Amino acid sequence: MSHTGPRTVVFLCAMTMIFLGGCSSQRAVDERNQFWRENQQLKSELAKHQQQSQIDRANYTNEVRRLQGELDTEKRRKQLKPIANVTAVANQGFGGIAGVEVIRDRDRVTVRVPGDVLFSPGLAELKSTSKKTLDRVATEIKRSYPGNVVRIEGYTDSDKIRKSSWKDNLDLSLARAGSVHRYLATRGVDAKRMYAAGFGSAKPRSSKAKSRRVEIVVVLNE
Repeated sequence: MSHTGPRTVVFLCAMTMIFLGGCSSQRAVDERNQFWRENQQLKSELAKHQQQSQIDRANYTNEVRRLQGELDTEKRRKQLKPIANVTAVANQGFGGIAGVEVIRDRDRVTVRVPGDVLFSPGLAELKSTSKKTLDRVATEIKRSYPGNVVRIEGYTDSDKIRKSSWKDNLDLSLARAGSVHRYLATRGVDAKRMYAAGFGSAKPRSSKAKSRRVEIVVVLNE
């Protein structure tokens, strides 16, 4: 039976320590390599996120610029769009009535009826032929403006009254407005919502014929 001497024991211990040290060193190398690989992967993912973030930011900036451009264009379009105080309109319900002119501004719709359509010269009695026109006006008021105030304005030319019973043009214009008022009331327009006014020759138009008229004004903002 052999005996292990002190030198042998020392040798074995040394070898064991070298072996264990080698194992520890290899494990440390493996762990370091694994950490490096994970670090590289994280860097790669971070770079991708940063790149995508830059793309998203660029897309967002472009979209904001596009929307701002559309908004600016719309503002310019509205600024350039003519906004007249008085604009002739053809499709306000009244527009289909022959022989009348329809005017609309921000707070009223005006149906302008020539005087010769409604009255004979110097008279305030409605022509029988005018009633068809006024019937259609009444129908549209009841249909589209049942709760609005209606102002009926009479106008004349500037010629002085000579051979009629009227004191002056103001008197004649008021009488004509009153005739239209009374007729519309018979056609179902609420008389409590209507009133008549005469202006005589105070608001002339481009000719005497055009100055003689009755204007039926539907007030929109009262």
